[in-house]
Amino acid sequence: MKAISLDTLFMKLRRQILLAESYSEIKNLAFIIKSCRLKPYSYLFEAKSSKLILYKWWFDEYGNSLRILKKQRLKITYNDLALNKDKISSTDLYYGLPLDKISRMSKLVFICAGRDEDMLEDCFFISYLGIDNYLRTYLYMFGELTQVSSLLLGIANLKAIAKNVDIKYFQELKKKENIVLPCQDARVWLSYNPPSEEFLKIIEKQHEAVFLLTQR
Repeated sequence: MKAISLDTLFMKLRRQILLAESYSEIKNLAFIIKSCRLKPYSYLFEAKSSKLILYKWWFDEYGNSLRILKKQRLKITYNDLALNKDKISSTDLYYGLPLDKISRMSKLVFICAGRDEDMLEDCFFISYLGIDNYLRTYLYMFGELTQVSSLLLGIANLKAIAKNVDIKYFQELKKKENIVLPCQDARVWLSYNPPSEEFLKIIEKQHEAVFLLTQR
């Protein structure tokens, strides 16, 4: 994929993104598309049209895709084999930066933490919403931290993030739908960033590995 400014691309696709949200009747779909840095495949890799087109197939830089199947129904395909991954490159200007720098550039943090009872290992997602309104998501498992696709959080959690962009404190989310995390009894939180001392105490007590990582 040609190296282009993501902000410029989204400005060009503003009407198409709003059309996708309107057609799907899913509130905040525009936020999900933009925060996860999704692009319409046919717009980038097939013949472009000057007409206003409803794009139903969007992909991210990790080779995952989101499809609008019909009204009120989306489908995420992880490692979508229909995508030509040789044409896909990262559009995140801050990809690869240390977690502490990403945190300082962010206004909201999402944490889903649990424990693999078989392996006795902590595992969790931590996702930061930057001041540029892009999500940067990390998976901690088997003692390693890896930057991953924000689509792994699942639609329900992405909707929750969109709904609480201006959160002023923190809250625990009761719904843990569609999250790709092989851990038992996972708990999910949203907090403004930097987090309050009260929230950090909760995280330190319940998931020390998450606390230590966020304090780097």
